[in-house]
Amino acid sequence: MIKVKTIHLLAINGILWTTIGIKIAAIGIGSYCQTGCSCALLWMIPLSVLVFAGFYIMFTGIVRKYSERIMSMPDEKTSIFRTFSVKGYLIIAFMISLGIGLKHIPGIPSSFFAWFYSSLGPGLLSAGIRFLLRWYRERKALPFDRR
Repeated sequence: MIKVKTIHLLAINGILWTTIGIKIAAIGIGSYCQTGCSCALLWMIPLSVLVFAGFYIMFTGIVRKYSERIMSMPDEKTSIFRTFSVKGYLIIAFMISLGIGLKHIPGIPSSFFAWFYSSLGPGLLSAGIRFLLRWYRERKALPFDRR
């Protein structure tokens, strides 16, 4: 089992969430380019901003919850798989399955992926950045020998 300094779980999460956010945002932007109808942009862009706000609020709570979970772990080194609870992993598995499933359902227009993924991607990216910022602040507060 891979063990790392507990504080570095924040950085691992930050890198993971940032990478996934960039990938999903790229899919959303690519879908915007495929829509081809400039009139659709009049409703899709405001919808993307609105849905992003919802994801931002949701992911802010998740970052806070799991950052506190990580920082309350008593061991100096821990498994990278202890970041999330079982419930957290089940939610992640469900979301990944849903995302893969949606791409394979015929008839879902690219405009859906445009506004939805263009909202979800930046939401995940912002969560990743917040994990990295928390890691930086927590690491800076530690004595030099514990970093």
